[in-house]
Amino acid sequence: MNTYADSPKLVINKLILKGHEKDYVVSFSLGINIIYGDSDSGKSSILNLIDYLLGAKKIYMYEEIEKHGKYALLEVELNDKTYTVKRDIFKPEDFIEVFSTGIENIDDLFPALYGPNYQKEGPAGYFSDFLLSALNIPLVKIKQSPTKADSDLTRLSFRDIFKYCYLDQDDVGSRNILDSNQPVVFTKNKEVFKFIYNLLDSQITDLQGQISEKTSEKNKLVERYNVIATFFRDTHIDTLDSLNEELTIVREELELIEKELSTITQRMRSDSSYFEDLRKLIIHLENENTNYKTNKSLKLGQMEQHIRLKKDYKQDIEKLNSSLAVIKKLPAKHEEVDCPVCNSKIGYANLALNFESNPAETVKAEVNSLKNRLKEIDTLIEEERNNIIQLENEEQRVVENLEKAREMLDINTENFVAPFITQRDEFVAQKARVLERINKTEQLIKLRNQLNEIISKSEILQNQISILLEKLELLKASAPSIDTVLTDLAEYLNDFLINIPIKNPHSISINSKSFLPVVRERNYGDLTSGGLRTLVSVGHYFSLLQYSLSNPTNYPSFMMIDTIGKYLGKTKRDSDLEANNAEDALEGLDDPTKYINLYKHIAKISESMLKKQKNHQIIIVDNDLPADATGELMIRQYVVRHFNSGGTDGASIGFIDNA
Repeated sequence: MNTYADSPKLVINKLILKGHEKDYVVSFSLGINIIYGDSDSGKSSILNLIDYLLGAKKIYMYEEIEKHGKYALLEVELNDKTYTVKRDIFKPEDFIEVFSTGIENIDDLFPALYGPNYQKEGPAGYFSDFLLSALNIPLVKIKQSPTKADSDLTRLSFRDIFKYCYLDQDDVGSRNILDSNQPVVFTKNKEVFKFIYNLLDSQITDLQGQISEKTSEKNKLVERYNVIATFFRDTHIDTLDSLNEELTIVREELELIEKELSTITQRMRSDSSYFEDLRKLIIHLENENTNYKTNKSLKLGQMEQHIRLKKDYKQDIEKLNSSLAVIKKLPAKHEEVDCPVCNSKIGYANLALNFESNPAETVKAEVNSLKNRLKEIDTLIEEERNNIIQLENEEQRVVENLEKAREMLDINTENFVAPFITQRDEFVAQKARVLERINKTEQLIKLRNQLNEIISKSEILQNQISILLEKLELLKASAPSIDTVLTDLAEYLNDFLINIPIKNPHSISINSKSFLPVVRERNYGDLTSGGLRTLVSVGHYFSLLQYSLSNPTNYPSFMMIDTIGKYLGKTKRDSDLEANNAEDALEGLDDPTKYINLYKHIAKISESMLKKQKNHQIIIVDNDLPADATGELMIRQYVVRHFNSGGTDGASIGFIDNA
């Protein structure tokens, strides 16, 4: 349980990007979590997704996420209470869903819907207020212009605090860290810094107001709980234990029904071999019938051709016979005959001009030849006719056998399948009734869980009130001074830079006006070495976390750093390829041991704090690990994901590994 001596605790358990084909999952643990690998593999997108699920306005995602992703889930512990945040990655203005349980149990609860920003309030309020309340960080307003007595007040959001927890790749080593180049924003950030470390003059008053609000909220929850609990008793809704027991019994019943349905299906398949033979026979007979019909059609076509040819032969014979008859009646060559039309005389020579000059013997020979062909055609026609009759008989036999086989299949299938269908229908009906009971029971369980969630929230509020009261008394007795906080932070930063080590680590402090580091009496923004600024910026953020683990603050004991090795010479080979500026060379930042020592120092402090049960979480993204064998082996235990383009050495090709 959190006490005032502890800072708030934010721990990421799991990130899931729901995709069209699969889910993309990254699990995290307490302490250090390292994600490293090739460029454009989705490393930074993992941090961007976490940032988005913790209320960022939008997500910067690489193409594969945009193509394959739908929405994201984040299982997070806020002061030891587990929640799941669900958010559409393409609709940042939609309400953010929060389930008071882990990812695997979100179907058992109705989500609370929160507005993503202070311009859009959800049914449950604002997401930022939810995070602050769950972390027991007071909801306060801070001055926009602290030097003015009549300054307007602005609401402090979780996003304001989270700026001190997330050092993204654009800010690592940047001169303008924490928006120091934007006066208005930087002024607010400095007020947030004071709030985090309990340095605001108004914090005692704010705490008193927060205690009053939480007490009122708790009393309303208790009243609401009593009303709903009374309704449940009056309507005889079973207790949660009874409902869970009922759900277990009904699910077991469903499992038995599904087993019976499976058994029926298997029996139908195993006992249907006889019917399978009948089906094969029917298919064979249908093929035979088709072949007979095809052959019959061919024979009919051939017979039709023969009949037409026979007709042609007969016509030719008739013509030739007519010619013979005319030849017989022709007069002798020198005779004249009377014309039957005009009674004039016609000479043989004139008459012969209108007839072929073939002799009668030639015509008779042609007639005999045609008659022989006619007999052959008759024979062929008779053969085709007989073939057709035979095919028709065979076709009729096949049709009769086919009808018998189909009838046998219909009768036997009906007799065989009917009992199975009856049984199956009964089980299907039972299954529908059981599924309805499961759905009803699950809905009642959700209602019961929501009721329990009310009392759980009430208990959390009571615990938060106790912590705030303790904090109020301590603040009244001895509020921390700004000098004490800045001195402690400077000592942590000094220890960090000495362990790297940087050259000439002297005059290290925290500027009392900007709250940014000073090294060698030079303000952070005046440091000309990008590599030195990288070390100082990482060291500063780590000092903020380190202080919160030993002192009561409003810092969530959580840190993310993107590309921690920026500007640093990670190996001798890298330092040759990645030429830093002259200042970096003077600082000796091409020495890979500095990079190794950075990791070692963070790991040493983290492990020490975990042994003292000072829970915290550090998520680091980098392009590779230190090349020193001893250092690499020591650090490798913290790796949660490794990406490379070839997918070798146990690595994935990227966060989206099926692109």
